Amino acid sequence: MSIRVVVVDDHPDVLLGAAAYLGNCPDIQLVGQAQTIAEALIVIRDHQPQVVLVDLELPRAPGEAAEYLGGLTIARAVRAGNLQTRIIVMTGHQDRSGLVAVQPFVESKPRVVFDYLLKTATPQERIEAIRRTAQGVGRPLKFDVPKLTPREKIVLRYMALGLENAEIAQKLVVAPSTVASHVKSLMAKILTEPGIEDGQLRRTRTLCVRRALEFGILRPDQINRNHLGRDIAVKPGS
Repeated sequence: MSIRVVVVDDHPDVLLGAAAYLGNCPDIQLVGQAQTIAEALIVIRDHQPQVVLVDLELPRAPGEAAEYLGGLTIARAVRAGNLQTRIIVMTGHQDRSGLVAVQPFVESKPRVVFDYLLKTATPQERIEAIRRTAQGVGRPLKFDVPKLTPREKIVLRYMALGLENAEIAQKLVVAPSTVASHVKSLMAKILTEPGIEDGQLRRTRTLCVRRALEFGILRPDQINRNHLGRDIAVKPGS
């Protein structure tokens, strides 16, 4: 019997590519595709696939912006409904910090997320992941929490409150250049993505705080949402 598969991604070219490489597999049947969370929940309900490839970032409905960790809404629905569907999470984030967010679905009984692949994975790697997942074989999905120095942790907490380097320097009674050095160091530990040029600094500081929250380095009550975005303090596994 063929493995029933659904692919969920908000990029049409990804869906077209999936249809092409899965169409050449006699043991795999692509039973549905979706571009939003709402569409995916309907397709999964109607087709009851064995395996779903889910993009980590998805919009809730057509016309809406993709939400970071939006794909895990599908994992929650599968877990809540006690469905037999198994999930493979796909992501474009090279730092793999999304591994932290999927842990509740890896460790749940029964397990919901069975694999976590970068979007650079080849079609063959995706096909092998589908076959493993259909058999109930999940890869061990481990992650390492970045280790910050005590001073870096203090600087990060001030960053989470929305303070700039000069303001942090006043709090710590040090030179702004010293704070800048700490910021550069902790960003290098938490993020592996480029983007700390001046024009992207605010976005990258915000991303750094969000990732620190996912890693458990920061708590939700340490975040100033007015400065850093209301979606940042959402607990991924809730």
